[in-house]
Amino acid sequence: MSLPCRVGVLLLVLLLGACGSSGPSRKVHPSTASIEQLVVQADGSWRITLRIQNYSTFTMHYAAIDAQLRIAGSDAGRLSVIPDIDVVGSNSDVIETRFRPATPIRLIGAVDYSLKGNIRTSKPDKNFDFRTSSQLSPTPGLADTWR
Repeated sequence: MSLPCRVGVLLLVLLLGACGSSGPSRKVHPSTASIEQLVVQADGSWRITLRIQNYSTFTMHYAAIDAQLRIAGSDAGRLSVIPDIDVVGSNSDVIETRFRPATPIRLIGAVDYSLKGNIRTSKPDKNFDFRTSSQLSPTPGLADTWR
């Protein structure tokens, strides 16, 4: 094998070696939760659909969400949920829970809300403080439903 051929093979091996990696990087970013839908039930309780947002680059297992809910200018109480779900990296998923406000709250028109609390994951074992503020609007055609 000639010298130029050997040099060419060596360069090719070095270039291919430089292309390899140890896989995608695993970056942990704080997760959040928000209300996707709220439905007032006949008994005064609420059926809440929560959206869990995983901003990390890998799948995380969500073990608990504990947050103070404030809606329509009133303190509604503590929302505690055990999601027990995996959410793929850079993605979101929803869970549904029942909630009874600490005091009766009448929702009329568009309402502001905030969630302030903690999200705990078990894989990896992390705790994230979060705060979400947004607005829910009545859903046309669906009585007692806000999105």
